[in-house]
Amino acid sequence: MRKIHCCRFSILFRILLISFIILTTFTFIKQEIFKPNNCHGLEQDSSVPSSSIPSRYLLIPYREFAYRTSISCNAYKFDEPNKDLSRLHPKYSQYLRGEFPYVIPYTNITYEDVENFYKRKLNKNQRAMRQISFASDIQFENIPYKYENGMWSPIGVTSAQRTVILVPLQGRDYNAKAFLLNMHAFARRQLLTYLIVIIEQVYPINSRFNKGRLYNAGIRYIQENQEKLNITCFILHDVDLIPENDGNFYSCDSKHPKHTTLRIRKLNSTRGYSRFYEFLIGGALVLTFDMYRRVNGFSNLFWGWGGEDDDLALRFIQRRMCVVRPSSDLAHYIALPHPGGQSNNARFKLLTWSTVRLDTDGYNQIGSMTRIVHIISTSTVLHLKIDVDANHLYYKSASIGNSQLIYKKTYADLTTTRELVTRSVAKKSTSM
Repeated sequence: MRKIHCCRFSILFRILLISFIILTTFTFIKQEIFKPNNCHGLEQDSSVPSSSIPSRYLLIPYREFAYRTSISCNAYKFDEPNKDLSRLHPKYSQYLRGEFPYVIPYTNITYEDVENFYKRKLNKNQRAMRQISFASDIQFENIPYKYENGMWSPIGVTSAQRTVILVPLQGRDYNAKAFLLNMHAFARRQLLTYLIVIIEQVYPINSRFNKGRLYNAGIRYIQENQEKLNITCFILHDVDLIPENDGNFYSCDSKHPKHTTLRIRKLNSTRGYSRFYEFLIGGALVLTFDMYRRVNGFSNLFWGWGGEDDDLALRFIQRRMCVVRPSSDLAHYIALPHPGGQSNNARFKLLTWSTVRLDTDGYNQIGSMTRIVHIISTSTVLHLKIDVDANHLYYKSASIGNSQLIYKKTYADLTTTRELVTRSVAKKSTSM
């Protein structure tokens, strides 16, 4: 009898021991997988306090996510406005010819050459100017246009939208002049009412490129001058890209942002066109101010090449927005040569917490970060020269080794914002 009791006790003890081991192991695994301290992609000894991280945000193995994800709208129809001379859509322009005869100017071209070309040399008696001092075989058709109140507009036609083409720049002076020479001719084929704005980063000297801050600063300037300009459509455009087909309409869609850069080929390359991953929205992006404001514009934290466009795409996803794209037969570009920029080695860490920063890092925060150093205004370009680190808080050197300072400052801003929102909600609840 005693043996039976001992046997039963031994079996029970073993069962309890095995259960305890399984439970302990499961608890340990769960804590390791869902441990909150590492969810922001930084090391455990990061200066970022875990309490400042919201409980819900997008955490991704970023490269896998971007290459597998499409940001295109699944089902949509482009706006189909009726033909109306009082609100003329580009598709009804009588000057559409299909292939755009872009020009590659000589390296001696100046901004004054572009200005003189469009104000004086391209006149009604010259359909094609075959040879001038800065280019040859120019076949731009003369289209009746006037310059008034800072905008170019077609004579006798009212465009459906008033468009600004914003072009960030750092050190690619030749590309900027070639872009201006071609883009004026392209916009006129579509009978756009338009303005071209170059936003050039001039300070800090030798700093890495910050495209996000340039776009935010440029759009802020436009909004401050809306009483005069009345812009209704914004085109965010890389300086080295020239469209090759005038059926690629530079007009805003009423419901969705439009990405028009589907295929790109390098000048003089024998490799043909490259088609990029579906998540990409860089190159040329067409949208309204309300769409831009809804995602709080670009992040201000991306120093160097890469990441800022994908960060914007994540903002679109967070706000339940998708992009529309024209046919690949129309949406293709020639890419002008240029020296490569310094890469942003911190971009993948920043991208893992993009949606955390959406409301506290972007267009609404650009005010004190930038200042306009100089403005050059001619009929062919509004040239804004920008200091992108006016408050001297973020950029320390050409290295991104000080990125922890960026994280710490932004998370402090984020925590403060969350506290203000919480107080506001609590106050409203009490008053009700």
